[in-house]
Amino acid sequence: MGPPYGVSVLLITLSTRCPQGFAEPMSKEQVDALVRAVESLLAGAAQLQARCREESVHASAMAAQLREESERLRAQSETVQLDMEDIQKRLEELLDTKAAFEARERQARKLSKQL
Repeated sequence: MGPPYGVSVLLITLSTRCPQGFAEPMSKEQVDALVRAVESLLAGAAQLQARCREESVHASAMAAQLREESERLRAQSETVQLDMEDIQKRLEELLDTKAAFEARERQARKLSKQL
Protein backbone atom coordinates (compact mmCIF):
# COMPACT_ATOMS: atom_id res chain seq x y z
CA MET A 1 0.00 0.00 0.00
CA GLY A 2 1.43 3.35 -1.01
CA PRO A 3 1.28 6.61 0.87
CA PRO A 4 -2.02 8.52 0.97
CA TYR A 5 -2.74 10.93 -1.88
CA GLY A 6 -1.75 14.05 0.06
CA VAL A 7 1.59 12.52 1.02
CA SER A 8 2.19 11.46 -2.59
CA VAL A 9 1.63 15.02 -3.80
CA LEU A 10 4.00 16.31 -1.13
CA LEU A 11 6.64 13.78 -2.08
CA ILE A 12 6.35 14.56 -5.79
CA THR A 13 6.72 18.25 -5.05
CA LEU A 14 9.71 17.66 -2.81
CA SER A 15 11.33 15.23 -5.23
CA THR A 16 11.29 17.74 -8.08
CA ARG A 17 12.06 20.94 -6.21
CA CYS A 18 10.75 22.63 -3.14
CA PRO A 19 9.77 26.18 -4.19
CA GLN A 20 11.12 27.81 -1.03
CA GLY A 21 13.57 25.16 0.01
CA PHE A 22 16.20 23.06 -1.63
CA ALA A 23 18.20 24.22 -4.63
CA GLU A 24 18.80 20.63 -5.76
CA PRO A 25 16.24 17.90 -6.35
CA MET A 26 15.95 15.32 -3.55
CA SER A 27 17.68 12.01 -4.07
CA LYS A 28 15.74 8.75 -4.08
CA GLU A 29 17.23 7.92 -0.67
CA GLN A 30 16.04 11.24 0.72
CA VAL A 31 12.58 10.72 -0.73
CA ASP A 32 12.47 7.18 0.70
CA ALA A 33 13.56 8.45 4.11
CA LEU A 34 10.91 11.16 3.94
CA VAL A 35 8.27 8.60 2.96
CA ARG A 36 9.23 6.42 5.94
CA ALA A 37 9.13 9.41 8.29
CA VAL A 38 5.73 10.54 7.01
CA GLU A 39 4.35 6.99 7.18
CA SER A 40 5.63 6.71 10.74
CA LEU A 41 3.98 10.02 11.65
CA LEU A 42 0.72 8.93 10.05
CA ALA A 43 0.81 5.61 11.90
CA GLY A 44 1.45 7.45 15.16
CA ALA A 45 -1.41 9.83 14.44
CA ALA A 46 -3.73 6.90 13.70
CA GLN A 47 -2.73 5.24 16.98
CA LEU A 48 -3.33 8.47 18.89
CA GLN A 49 -6.70 8.90 17.20
CA ALA A 50 -7.71 5.34 18.14
CA ARG A 51 -6.54 5.88 21.71
CA CYS A 52 -8.46 9.15 21.93
CA ARG A 53 -11.60 7.40 20.70
CA GLU A 54 -11.18 4.70 23.35
CA GLU A 55 -10.58 7.30 26.05
CA SER A 56 -13.61 9.26 24.87
CA VAL A 57 -15.81 6.16 25.09
CA HIS A 58 -14.42 5.43 28.55
CA ALA A 59 -14.94 9.03 29.69
CA SER A 60 -18.52 9.00 28.38
CA ALA A 61 -19.24 5.77 30.25
CA MET A 62 -17.76 7.20 33.44
CA ALA A 63 -19.80 10.41 33.03
CA ALA A 64 -22.99 8.36 32.62
CA GLN A 65 -22.09 6.32 35.70
CA LEU A 66 -21.45 9.50 37.69
CA ARG A 67 -24.79 10.97 36.57
CA GLU A 68 -26.57 7.81 37.73
CA GLU A 69 -24.71 7.86 41.05
CA SER A 70 -25.51 11.55 41.48
CA GLU A 71 -29.21 10.90 40.87
CA ARG A 72 -29.17 8.00 43.33
CA LEU A 73 -27.47 10.17 45.96
CA ARG A 74 -29.93 12.99 45.33
CA ALA A 75 -32.84 10.59 45.91
CA GLN A 76 -31.18 9.27 49.07
CA SER A 77 -30.63 12.82 50.27
CA GLU A 78 -34.30 13.64 49.78
CA THR A 79 -35.28 10.50 51.71
CA VAL A 80 -32.90 11.38 54.54
CA GLN A 81 -34.25 14.93 54.61
CA LEU A 82 -37.82 13.65 54.95
CA ASP A 83 -36.70 11.21 57.66
CA MET A 84 -34.97 14.04 59.53
CA GLU A 85 -38.11 16.18 59.36
CA ASP A 86 -40.14 13.26 60.74
CA ILE A 87 -37.60 12.67 63.52
CA GLN A 88 -37.61 16.38 64.39
CA LYS A 89 -41.42 16.38 64.56
CA ARG A 90 -41.46 13.29 66.79
CA LEU A 91 -38.76 14.77 69.02
CA GLU A 92 -40.81 17.94 69.46
CA GLU A 93 -43.86 15.83 70.35
CA LEU A 94 -41.82 13.83 72.88
CA LEU A 95 -40.42 17.01 74.44
CA ASP A 96 -43.95 18.45 74.68
CA THR A 97 -45.14 15.21 76.30
CA LYS A 98 -42.20 15.26 78.73
CA ALA A 99 -42.91 18.88 79.67
CA ALA A 100 -46.61 18.08 80.22
CA PHE A 101 -45.71 15.02 82.29
CA GLU A 102 -43.26 17.02 84.43
CA ALA A 103 -45.88 19.74 84.94
CA ARG A 104 -48.42 17.16 86.11
CA GLU A 105 -45.81 15.61 88.36
CA ARG A 106 -45.13 19.00 89.98
CA GLN A 107 -48.84 19.60 90.35
CA ALA A 108 -49.27 16.17 91.96
CA ARG A 109 -46.50 16.95 94.46
CA LYS A 110 -48.14 20.26 95.35
CA LEU A 111 -51.47 18.55 95.90
CA SER A 112 -49.78 15.84 97.91
CA LYS A 113 -48.18 18.46 100.19
CA GLN A 114 -51.50 20.23 100.63
CA LEU A 115 -53.19 17.07 101.81
